[in-house]
Amino acid sequence: MSADPVRRRTRFLVLTLLAIEPGHGYEIAKRLENISGGLLRASTSSIYSLLRELKEEGLVEEDSIVEQGRLRKIYRLTRKGARELLDELEAFTAITSKIIQLAGQARHSLEKLAEGAREPCPPPGLIEGLKKLRQAVDSYIEELEKRARRCRANQ
Repeated sequence: MSADPVRRRTRFLVLTLLAIEPGHGYEIAKRLENISGGLLRASTSSIYSLLRELKEEGLVEEDSIVEQGRLRKIYRLTRKGARELLDELEAFTAITSKIIQLAGQARHSLEKLAEGAREPCPPPGLIEGLKKLRQAVDSYIEELEKRARRCRANQ
């Protein structure tokens, strides 16, 4: 798995989109842009490159169909891809809930600052919570990298 956070995020989102509905590269790129309100854009060439990697890892499979007179490769998750995405979604959900909790705590400091306090005081537990979150994210990344190495070794 790539160490590039943008690439990892795109990989996660593409797998998630394919879990919802199979599609071809251009369609996936457009869906990615649409669900993000235009904030996330990926070229079709980068999407197809990622889809090739996912296929090589056994996470997606492709079918060829003729659509509007053009031959299209439609990608869908494999069972292996579904299992990997379930693991990632579980970890993502856990991390996201921690981020939401910390954001609520940070809001306290921001409100104090907005009220005119000279220096915002971090709410109780914020620093420790952020440290735990960083450890959890680092641990999750290490776990995913190990899993990716095992997957490559088993191919």
